[in-house]
Amino acid sequence: MKMASPIVYFAILALLAFGQAAGLRAQQPANEEGRTRFRTIDIFVDSRSTPLAAYQVEFAATNGVVKIVGIEGGEPEAFRQPPIYDPKAMQQDRVIIASFSTAAVTALPKGKIRVATIHVQASGDQVPQFEIKLQTAGDSRGHKISATATFVERKAP
Repeated sequence: MKMASPIVYFAILALLAFGQAAGLRAQQPANEEGRTRFRTIDIFVDSRSTPLAAYQVEFAATNGVVKIVGIEGGEPEAFRQPPIYDPKAMQQDRVIIASFSTAAVTALPKGKIRVATIHVQASGDQVPQFEIKLQTAGDSRGHKISATATFVERKAP
C-alpha cells in the first residue's frame, strides 16, 4: 500500500478544521442583564490642615449587583500600602477599610488626599450607586480629628 503525500494529509486536515469552524456560529450578543462592567473608585479623606495619621471608612453599594474585587493603597507615601480590610466582607457590596501611618508628623499628608482605590464589578443594567461613611480619623498622637470622606469614580479612558 502506497502512503499518501504530505500535501494530501495537509488538505484533509485543512478541510476538517475549516469544516468544523464553519459549523460554529457567532455568539449572540449578551442581553443587558448579563452585562458585567468594572469600575474604579478613588477614596478620599480630607483632614483639612491637620496631618492625617489614621482613618477608617465604610464604603458600600446602595443598589445594583455589585461585588468588590480589589483594593489598592493611596497616593501619599504614608498610605501607599493597601488598607486593612476583611477579605470575606469585601466579597459583598460593602467593605470597611482602615489604615494608619507611624511616619513623623512632618511626613504625614494633610488636606484632601486619596487614601485608597476600590475596584468593583457591576452586573446588570442598573447603574450602581455608592455611599461612604467616615467612621474615624486621627492625628499622629492618636487623637480623633475632624475630617470628611468622599469618593470619585474614575472615568473610563
